[in-house]
Amino acid sequence: MALVVVLGVIWKFFPDPSTKSGDKSPGDATAQSKGTVLPPPPGPTVPIEMHGAANELSDLVAKPDLSPQERLEGVGQLLYVYRQGFGGNPSGLNADVVTALLGINEKHTALLPKTCAAIQDGELVDGWGTPYWFHPITSKQMEVRSAGPDRELFTNDDLTLE
Repeated sequence: MALVVVLGVIWKFFPDPSTKSGDKSPGDATAQSKGTVLPPPPGPTVPIEMHGAANELSDLVAKPDLSPQERLEGVGQLLYVYRQGFGGNPSGLNADVVTALLGINEKHTALLPKTCAAIQDGELVDGWGTPYWFHPITSKQMEVRSAGPDRELFTNDDLTLE
């Protein structure tokens, strides 16, 4: 009998927190009860400014009459311009590099237009349609590799630029 009284006292003074409806707004309680994670509020929209040489830089990497080596050198020039403006290489994999080149960076400046023919599925590709491989050696030096005509990286026909 004493155990029942003790449990009753505990239940009375320490009710189940999931049934408590005190300090939360109704919207919060609904979202929590459904396990829904609310999206963060939208951030400020900052327009992306196109660099004055963006179309010329696009030609350096995408013009159809360029040789694969010339396109690769164009990528090198594109990265050089990026380093001049941002103090270092764009970081990450090919898609991350392209994102930075399209203006998703701290200065909101695009060095390539979204319509650049050398961007396919969000990656910068060589003349054979294979994504370049980017490897930062230092903050100001980047190895760029084209898979070459066999479209396989790290084979004898690869073209490289440092």
